[in-house]
Amino acid sequence: MSIRDVLIKSSELGYDEIAVISEMKGNPSRIDFLDAEGEINLSLEVTVGIPNSNANSKSRVKSEDLKLYSEVPELDQIGNILDIPQLKEGSPQENLMVIKRAEGKDKALIEFYGGNGIETGPKIFVKDWRP
Repeated sequence: MSIRDVLIKSSELGYDEIAVISEMKGNPSRIDFLDAEGEINLSLEVTVGIPNSNANSKSRVKSEDLKLYSEVPELDQIGNILDIPQLKEGSPQENLMVIKRAEGKDKALIEFYGGNGIETGPKIFVKDWRP
């Protein structure tokens, strides 16, 4: 199936945007967010990891309650693209996508916190991005 076919099908299903995840050696390497015309709104170079520290946790993210907290203004548009509202100040730290500045070779880190406020997977390490 071509990207054009995916765009047509997603439009038929009522979606205005899609995410295309490219892989390298069986792991995600890039996430491209495309609009209905196939133009890239945002492209992220990534690696993905599953945190071991909470492997036995029963923490789950309720996608319908997901909120975004970002410390990286350049990536705030992820909330708009995915239709995830910003976390309001004073709200509970649960069902949360957090975008943080990273150290070393990665520029940002995306983490998820479940309904009980405990970190869950995956961790998305953002090496670079471009609009």
